[in-house]
Amino acid sequence: METSELRAVLDTYPTVQLMDGPTPLQPLLHLGADLGVDLWLKRDDLTPLGLGGDKPRKLEYELAQAIEAGADVIVTSGSAQSNHARLTSAAARKLGLDVVLVLSNDEHAQIQGNLLTVHLMGGEIVMADTDDHWDLDREVAAVCERLRDEGRTPHVVPISGTTPHSCLGYVDGALELIEQLAARDLEPDVIYTPFGTGGIFTAYLLTMRLLGIDTEIVGISVNRGVDQCEENLDRWWDAVSGLVGSEPGLDRGSYAIDAGYVGREYGHATSECLDAIVSMATREGILLDPVYSGKVFAGLLGHAAAGHFEPGATIVMLHSGGIPANFAYHAEIAAHLDS
Repeated sequence: METSELRAVLDTYPTVQLMDGPTPLQPLLHLGADLGVDLWLKRDDLTPLGLGGDKPRKLEYELAQAIEAGADVIVTSGSAQSNHARLTSAAARKLGLDVVLVLSNDEHAQIQGNLLTVHLMGGEIVMADTDDHWDLDREVAAVCERLRDEGRTPHVVPISGTTPHSCLGYVDGALELIEQLAARDLEPDVIYTPFGTGGIFTAYLLTMRLLGIDTEIVGISVNRGVDQCEENLDRWWDAVSGLVGSEPGLDRGSYAIDAGYVGREYGHATSECLDAIVSMATREGILLDPVYSGKVFAGLLGHAAAGHFEPGATIVMLHSGGIPANFAYHAEIAAHLDS
């Protein structure tokens, strides 16, 4: 498939405008020199909505579906410090929609970081007592039933915002990166992304293979074991392949999923993650977060130390955002800096 053909397919799906042009692709000169590689950072932390992050790309497609269905209130869920909740709130407000957030009443539920931003944006917040913020479906269903009884028309955006249509946002995002790489005459050996629900990773991998690009894609899991990640990859691969007109049996080529940097659980700020955050901040003046991008960079650093890259290899990492979470993790960060 040619780039123009894939863009033409994307143009058949409705979108709302939440992005404002490409995000930067920047060289990391100091860290690259430290590691002996040509290191680049795709700055999706600099998207223009609600302090930045990856979700606007997904929400451009998903919220278009909501508007077409006549929704007047968006309902979503996540952890207390959910980046998705912050950016879904911002997107809903930008589009003139109400928003209800079902959030886990977890250890980072203080009104700080992402949770502070959603309070500022005035959405309804329902705090749920749960041991697993990935399983809030019952609470979300109860909220939707109440809203319908009140005469409202809710649209549920699942946790992390990953649906087949929302994955199209990162098909478009992968095309953007491919064009930026071509403009710089770069052919990366490896591209690193987070692997949460798997939407970004799947969209990157599928887009590259559709266009005949064999770059290895590496996903660093932030919450699940490899087997569960592979199940999610299969699910989204089949669904998004159908949307873009590709056969699900397309060869996936070289890819890897590493679940060795999760820590105790989702949201655990591991020492490797905090080291990675400090390295990026002190060497490049760029902030990562303790839940997603810090762990992706920790994985990249770990792979470099293990000799996974040839000297001079070209490595690209997607920075998916999440910076406000640092403020809710101030105690962990301060303790790490003092250790």
